[in-house]
Amino acid sequence: DGPESLLRVFAVNEAARRCGIDRSMTRLQAETCAGIVLRKRSAVQEESSQSALLDCAYGFSPRVESTAPGTVILNLTGAERLWGTPQQIGQGLQRRAAECGFIADIGVAANPDTALHAAIGMKGVSIVPAGEESARLAPLPIQVLRPDASILDVLDSWGIRAFGALAALPPISLVERLGQAGLTLQRLARGEVQREIVPCEPPLCIRECVELEEALDLLEPLAFVLNRLLEQATARLRARSLATDVVRVTLQLEIHHDRQVEVSPGGSASETCQRTLKLPVPTQDSKLLLKLLQLDLGQNPPKAPVKKITLVTEPAQLRHIQAGLFEPSAPEPGPLEITLARLKAVVGESDAEGRSRVGAPAVVDSHEPDNFQVLPFQSLCAVPVSEDKSSPAFSQDVPSSFSGKNRNDAGDSHGGCLQEREGKSPDRSRPLAEQWPLVAGWQMLGARGMGCCACRRCRRRSVPHCA
Repeated sequence: DGPESLLRVFAVNEAARRCGIDRSMTRLQAETCAGIVLRKRSAVQEESSQSALLDCAYGFSPRVESTAPGTVILNLTGAERLWGTPQQIGQGLQRRAAECGFIADIGVAANPDTALHAAIGMKGVSIVPAGEESARLAPLPIQVLRPDASILDVLDSWGIRAFGALAALPPISLVERLGQAGLTLQRLARGEVQREIVPCEPPLCIRECVELEEALDLLEPLAFVLNRLLEQATARLRARSLATDVVRVTLQLEIHHDRQVEVSPGGSASETCQRTLKLPVPTQDSKLLLKLLQLDLGQNPPKAPVKKITLVTEPAQLRHIQAGLFEPSAPEPGPLEITLARLKAVVGESDAEGRSRVGAPAVVDSHEPDNFQVLPFQSLCAVPVSEDKSSPAFSQDVPSSFSGKNRNDAGDSHGGCLQEREGKSPDRSRPLAEQWPLVAGWQMLGARGMGCCACRRCRRRSVPHCA
């Protein structure tokens, strides 16, 4: 961590510590040890990891405290009826953390600080029964309490190096020499501190970020990184029983004005490329989102190598739709969106007048001749297509049961245009997709077939990130 000219070691793991690496060492000093891997600190990734850890905890309790980077405390009062014994709860937390890419140590106790020290000083799932806090914490080293350096030097000179030795000291003498800070440390070592946790609110948006050591200038390795970010984001969404319908990707570019001729000389040294996906139906499928992003970036590639990727998803509730027996089935929203994205890649997103090239045409209330607009298929994808008795009848030759009237009541076994027989004319101001829902449904079924064929072809070619 630190400036490029003076990088210092910020944190080390146990293997590096055995090799002689210590905190505050310079980069040159650390590189003298063979087999050492140096990673530059990223505050953005640490914040994202802390948010992911909070999402893991929110899956088990609504009261969660963000205690420190990499450490959370949750209140499990009453959770036994839902999740089982404390051992089962701890194992469930470990599994949920492993799904998000963490190796977690779990401590369960009657008070927050005892559970915190058990998780820091012990491996795996540690259960500290009520009334046995002092005995279970006694073997832990004194560094788990994280005292000040001056107090730690004094305790080391006294030979106090474990919780049990500190808990056995007389309180009055300890206060005379170390003050109230020493008494607080002793109560923590005995497991006697009782306090309420400070709950934090879950984030409104799920944000994943990665800073690359080397900039990427090809779409294939960029898709590989996006796949990992999308899997992490969707795992956090599933932990909260949510989905997403808006995905925003920000690519920070590495601009070199002496190499990239398409960048103006007066431009900024670091520019960004932003792309947004808006889905008609919330989804938790990371492969679907990846395929849509690949098609979008293939049509709008970044103009320079990418050195930082930020992915933001807006949570939304999952939609559960039950179709009727006599309603025409609508296509799956995922394959339909992929098909529409492929069509946009072929014909373009908009024409010379700014109208979208893919969608449902609609008449505009204007005096200009031949004026129309193209609306997206969101209303068609959100709910199954169903007929309405008050809307114009179908122009296709369909069974009378689909028209909402009995064959005998209609007077014609081939349907026909019922409203024209009644003296009513179709409403030209409404979009065509709303006037003729069954025809639009047939069009979407054709799009669905194209999407399925493309998916089968990609699977035969063993493309790992094809939806």
